[in-house]
Amino acid sequence: MTVTNHLNQPMLRGLFSPVADELDIANLDVTGTIPPGIDGAFIRNGPNPRFEPIGGYHMFDGDGMLHSVTLRNGSAAYRNRWIRTEALAAEERAGRALYGGLGGMHTPTRAERGDAGPTKNPANTNIIRHAGRYLALFEGGPPTEVTGGLDTIGVRDYNGQIPVSFTAHPRIDPRTGEMIAFAYSPLPPYLQVFHFDANGELTRIVNVDTPACSVMHDFAITESSVIFVDSPLLFDLAGAMAGGPPFRWDPQHGTRIGVMPRGGDTMRWFDIEDGYVNHFWNAWDDGDTIEFSGSRSPGTGYVESGSSGEAGGADAAPGLPTRFIVDLAKGSAKTEQIDDLGGDFPHINDEYMGIRSRFHAMSAFHGTPDVIGHFDTVVVYDDIAGTRSLWHAGNGTVVGDVVFAAATDATAENDGWLLCTVHDRGTGATDLAIIDATEVSKGPVARVHMPQRLPFGFHAQWFDNSN
Repeated sequence: MTVTNHLNQPMLRGLFSPVADELDIANLDVTGTIPPGIDGAFIRNGPNPRFEPIGGYHMFDGDGMLHSVTLRNGSAAYRNRWIRTEALAAEERAGRALYGGLGGMHTPTRAERGDAGPTKNPANTNIIRHAGRYLALFEGGPPTEVTGGLDTIGVRDYNGQIPVSFTAHPRIDPRTGEMIAFAYSPLPPYLQVFHFDANGELTRIVNVDTPACSVMHDFAITESSVIFVDSPLLFDLAGAMAGGPPFRWDPQHGTRIGVMPRGGDTMRWFDIEDGYVNHFWNAWDDGDTIEFSGSRSPGTGYVESGSSGEAGGADAAPGLPTRFIVDLAKGSAKTEQIDDLGGDFPHINDEYMGIRSRFHAMSAFHGTPDVIGHFDTVVVYDDIAGTRSLWHAGNGTVVGDVVFAAATDATAENDGWLLCTVHDRGTGATDLAIIDATEVSKGPVARVHMPQRLPFGFHAQWFDNSN
């Protein structure tokens, strides 16, 4: 790895700095005691450029690297691997970067890239498991299949039916085994919805008629419906091709909630006040209404952070926990702010996906953030009690995506643990914190010490060994 130009690349400095080593370390050092009822793997995806970028660099462009911490019988083991996509394989053959991205457009020649495509799919945003397959995801390309041991298998485009893009946030119904996903594209059709059966086979594609390419990073499902929020945050293909910002905020576009039956092909739209929802917690049916929640922001901050080399300063307002209620009978919708604590990366117990859930976790800011995404707090909302519990990791820390791991003998929704990385900006050390989900404010019952710093990453998941 030869990434050295950190001073001129804000998204390669500090916690964003990539790591060079792929490691396999057993029996990690632990402070505290790993609970005996936790058995599985915490895997986090994120950008880690393999070579010096061509021109400007944006973290959305970095090669995906998976970091896995396996917890079993009270011990922990670490493994990390680059996701060796076709584009990265071409660069490794060349010994240098060949592709540009949001930080600077550049397309390699056919002679340089070989059989790889003209643009890079770094597979750097999320990882899921469906029908026994692990899929590394990036919304600008089809899934990349990997093994549970983090070795790369290759592109999974479902016989060419997903050639361009695929959400980094599919939703899996734990009761039916079905997976629902989508793609937004700068070219018509701007929105497509994909349905997969429990065996992982693509069964339906629905084209949704929308007037423009609205940025839709996430969505939600209930037992009856799929739900989208169409906002004024638009993808600007012409601007990006001209070297300008890839996103623009167009208030004339408006904001609306789309609801479509899971077996249907017609979207029903409900107007709401302008705002952008980056991630959702969950959604469920309640008679003639649908309720869902997520982290909602003014939206313009995403334009700023997505179009510059900066990682998003304090002027890019963080999202706020927000509840959305759609009244299907009255044909109306409304929003309710849940809290004034800014944050994102919402998670639930995934066994409650699509049905009413009580506990909702999020990575949050204890104070005013200096960099959007550098959270320092874990918060859990109890929707029935109307309360919140939080643990502040400390000044100078960065808390990653908070995921829920159910106890092997769980009997309640929050019977298990919350897992997240905690980075100390002073020492450079990274831990995996394990927090009792029923006693969040007490902080970690165990801290697993990573053998190397984990760079800033995106999404993590917990994969139980029982499945």
